[in-house]
Amino acid sequence: MRFSIAPALQKIVDGKRQLDVEGFLAECKTAEAGGWLGAYSGEKHIGDTTYTTNALIPCVLGLSETSKLKFGTSVTVLPTQHPVRVAEDACLVDAMFPGRFRLTVGVGYFQGDFDPFGISLRQRKRLMDQGMEVIAAHRAGRSMQLEGPWAGNVPPRDPALGRDQLEVFIGAWSVPGVKRAARTADGWVTDPIRSGRWVAHLADVYKAECEKLGKQPRIVLFREAWMEETDAAARATYGPHVLGYSRVYFERGNAYHEDYDPWLKDVSSAADLTLDHALHDRVLCGSPQTWCEQIEQWQEVLEPEEILVRMRHFQGPSLQQTLESIRAVSDEVIPRFS
Repeated sequence: MRFSIAPALQKIVDGKRQLDVEGFLAECKTAEAGGWLGAYSGEKHIGDTTYTTNALIPCVLGLSETSKLKFGTSVTVLPTQHPVRVAEDACLVDAMFPGRFRLTVGVGYFQGDFDPFGISLRQRKRLMDQGMEVIAAHRAGRSMQLEGPWAGNVPPRDPALGRDQLEVFIGAWSVPGVKRAARTADGWVTDPIRSGRWVAHLADVYKAECEKLGKQPRIVLFREAWMEETDAAARATYGPHVLGYSRVYFERGNAYHEDYDPWLKDVSSAADLTLDHALHDRVLCGSPQTWCEQIEQWQEVLEPEEILVRMRHFQGPSLQQTLESIRAVSDEVIPRFS
């Protein structure tokens, strides 16, 4: 099993968010030096965010500044973008950095990320399926006529790019989403919000669908994470950041479910959410021993090939603390699972 990181591209300076290219690259280079597999970049168009408006461009930057680390989008919101452009750009990056790039796409869920493109959430499932067909047709050199908002012809992949090595994964957190990943993608990236028990249910659905199709399931487990020498120290450092993030998703109403979070019946508002609720079965937060015990449980149930962790958010912890935590994982955890 391998480990990857989701570095932050923004930080707070004097109370305002700023782009943080230096910090992004520092996280990537520290991970590369420590034997991590890759780094993933996300996409966000509105609201406070650790990411920025494009998931692909930071990958290109990271690829050009490192030599071994792989990079991937997680996720590119496919229904908001012309699928031919997504397919062409991904194939070009794959050719420029052979074997080091993965395109991860998702259907999206937040109307604010759709508004700039004039796309409704009601259209997203149809456009997602169309987009996956376009990516497959482009890579295979098949002709395809597009209808709807992206009407036109799908061109074949440029033969000048050489052999196609692109991996295409889907990020999903629903039953239809993981079934789509099994049908149309090379693998599935989980979300970092749902509890391990909820993810385990989705993993069972995904694996069953893969078995029907005669495909090998490939799972990337995405989690919020922080490591220090003791559980108490890790909670003290990371707790305020992950709790704020968790409360945002509680208010959106799509991250918790009584079937998998039985404590939910006692929590009536985001303000009632505590670290004990947020950390349990969701967040890798603690000592090296706590990390290893939790990973072993997830490994037994989910059988992921890769664990993707996000440590730093735009509001913290600090870059220096984050680099120290990355190095600790490199020294204390990665050798145990490599």
